[in-house]
Amino acid sequence: MVSTEPYLIKLQAFEGPLDLLLYLIKKNEVNIYDIPIAEITEQYFLYLEMMRELNLEIVGDYLMLAAELGLIKSKMLLPKPEIEEEEEADPRAELVRRLLEYQRYKEAAGTLLMFDILERDVFIRTIEDDEENEASQLTRTDLWSLIDAFREIWNRKDFGSIPDIRLELELLTLEQKVEELIVRFKTYKNVLFEELFDENPTRFEIVITFLAVLELIKSGALIALQDYPYSPIKIVYIEENGISVPSR
Repeated sequence: MVSTEPYLIKLQAFEGPLDLLLYLIKKNEVNIYDIPIAEITEQYFLYLEMMRELNLEIVGDYLMLAAELGLIKSKMLLPKPEIEEEEEADPRAELVRRLLEYQRYKEAAGTLLMFDILERDVFIRTIEDDEENEASQLTRTDLWSLIDAFREIWNRKDFGSIPDIRLELELLTLEQKVEELIVRFKTYKNVLFEELFDENPTRFEIVITFLAVLELIKSGALIALQDYPYSPIKIVYIEENGISVPSR
């Protein structure tokens, strides 16, 4: 992927490493009490690599959990003695306990957040009774679903002939892309995520657009919503409230 070295998106405003792990468990439809560590660890590292490619700042907690997963994986690969005097503890037990605790916290926080979102005037509109129930089912999209959606768009785009990336860097900055998106959202309050990307973008254009969306979500100007898991992502404009983006 194209490097966007001048711009560094910090992930503190998004989810943490346990959230990524929960996302992978749900995505793979596996039992949280019987996590296939080898498979999940491999996928976890793939997401870390993608985050590096996008120049997302990976804080130490992500790397610490990566090391922990590697250690658990190695313990589970060790041959077990034929005769066990006492049953050994499952190397995954402590991780499962933390995941369950985090999941309870996340669900409680999500319930409170949805009450707040549904009270905002962005959702105030005249709707029929059958639409009201649908609107109340909107859920906030997490970072990992956004990354998955971005990867799908990336994989199906035909980039064709690519101009010199150094020239593109001189023509477009992250700050300019953020401002461009704000103008668009002031006109169209609700846009599908995939509609934010040009039909024939360069690699740099598609990356800078995604980073700009993340900046606006982090600032609170945009929110990403879905009708249900894995449904198309809707990006909704909230307000322009002190947006701060890195400049060159």
